[in-house]
Formats: sequence, structure tokens, C-alpha cells
Amino acid sequence: MISKVGVIGAGSMGTAIAQSISRRAGEVIVFGRRQAVVDSINRDNCNSRYFPGLRLNPNIRARLMGDRLDVVDCAAVVIAVPSSEVRSIVSAAHEDLAGKFLVTVAKGLEYPSLKTMSEIIRDETGNPNMACFSGPTFADEIAYGHIAGATIGAGGDPSLRATISDLFGEFILDFSDDIRAVELCGVLKNVYAIGTGMWDSVYSNHNEHYTFLNMCYKEMCTFLRAISLDEGIFTKFCCFGDFNLTANVDKSRNRTLGLMVGKKIVKTPYLESGVTFEGSRSVKGIIELAENHDIDMPIARFVYDVLSGNNNVRESVDGLIRKAP
Repeated sequence: MISKVGVIGAGSMGTAIAQSISRRAGEVIVFGRRQAVVDSINRDNCNSRYFPGLRLNPNIRARLMGDRLDVVDCAAVVIAVPSSEVRSIVSAAHEDLAGKFLVTVAKGLEYPSLKTMSEIIRDETGNPNMACFSGPTFADEIAYGHIAGATIGAGGDPSLRATISDLFGEFILDFSDDIRAVELCGVLKNVYAIGTGMWDSVYSNHNEHYTFLNMCYKEMCTFLRAISLDEGIFTKFCCFGDFNLTANVDKSRNRTLGLMVGKKIVKTPYLESGVTFEGSRSVKGIIELAENHDIDMPIARFVYDVLSGNNNVRESVDGLIRKAP
């Protein structure tokens, strides 16, 4: 058992991860930006902002996130902040994160660098002890201890894999040596969840929904075959499982965004937002990666064109039908 673990981010996912791994660690320190959240965790064993009805395990404590992170006594640190904030937070804390086992649960693709979160963290810290966590995991269900599967992306270091496997032992796990591919699965599934929401705003019966879902998964697999060194990635939790969860369930933020755009509740162009829709920030990067590898991705292009205001949903989904093989 690891004696102490740090979790950077006191939002829904950071709190949920802290609750899960607290059963496998002596102490978990959650770093948050809001004093009220920190006080709530320390005083009431509760994150009143995100999970007001959940009593956190007593070995979870919170500290206010400043320019420096007091993680000197933490053997491992989990980074659970929105992808748009990863570089700035890790850059400010790079000295404190050197020499730790680092795990990112953030999902996104930096633009225009086209770097994944683990690549950003490695850039800023120089720390090679990196792993990523990705799978069909809604934060609220993790927090309340429901069964969940996840993929751990970690290189060939057996001590890193063993440590992270033990820390996340509450999950059903599979593994990949291709960290970048695992992270790109997390980006792709968000893009296709937005697209599925858009499609379902126009075509809503079951045949139509699952036909489009299959089309999305084919395109996702085409991309992964071109970029991944892991030949088994297609059946892992980070790929098939996470794609299905995010594209099919209405509490998925990215699926909801697609539905709202399709129903004209949200207006386009829409490529940035104060609300965390990771797919909308990453779709342009996925398009460029596809172009760099000469991969045809008409569905990802459709999502980008609609979000950027170049096409309307009805015309775009009809165009996809005409182009389908």
C-alpha cells in the first residue's frame, strides 16, 4: 500500500478518484482551488460542491492549490484537472512533481502542439514515470463505488505498472504499453459522442442510432490502426467501453453538447466554452492528426464543420449517409 497519494483537482473526477484510491492508500491529499471545497472536505468529510450527499473516507484530506504543491511526502500524484489547465498547473508545480509516480486522468489534445496530457506533463516535469487512466467511468459512479473498468497506459517499467495497478485496484483493469494511443482513445470517443448527439437530434430510432454508432467505431478503429502500436487496443476499456458509454448515455457532457447543437439550443460556431466539453476543444487537433497520417475521417470532419459553424446538422448528417460505403 502507498502511504500517501496526492490528487490535483477537487472537481467531480478528482474527488471520485480520491474516494476510490483511498481504499488502497494510507492517506490521500486532494488539492483544490476553492477554499470552500477544501474546508468542506476537511471539516465535514464531504465535497459539498460536487457530491453533497457522499461521505468521503476519513483518510482523505484537502489542501488549497497554490503556486507550489506540498507533495514532498506523496509517492504518487494523480492529475485530475481539465485538459485546458494541465500545462499551466504542471508547469507551476514541475519541481514538486519530479521523481513521483504520475498518473493523468485528464482527457484532451493540446492545440496546436497536438500533444496528449502525458506528453505535456513529461515536457514540463522531465519525469518519465508517467501513466494514464482511461475507461468507461462517470465520476459519480466511481465516487459511489460502482463497478467500473479502466485501461492503464504505462510503459515497460514494471515497478510503475505494479504501483499504479495496486493504487487503482478497485477497478477491473486492462493495460497498454502505448500511452499515447490510450489517451487518443479518450479524445476520439468525445468527438464521436458529440457527433452521435448531433445525429440523434435528427435521426432518433434505434436502427439509425446503432448504424451511426457502428460507423463511428469503424472510423475510430481506422485511426487507431494507423497510429497505435497496441494491436489489441480496440477491445480495451479505453476504446470500445469508453466510446460506448460516452456516445450512448445522456449524462455524457459531449453527447449532450451534440444534442443541444442539433436542436439549436446551443449556437455555432462553438469551439470554446467555460463548461468542460473536452471533445469540442480537441476535434480540430484530431482532424490535423488524421491529415498528417493521410486518414479519411468524414465523421470527425462533420463534427468539426458543425461546431465551427460551416455546416448545419441536417445537411451534414444527410451528407454522411450519401458518402457511407
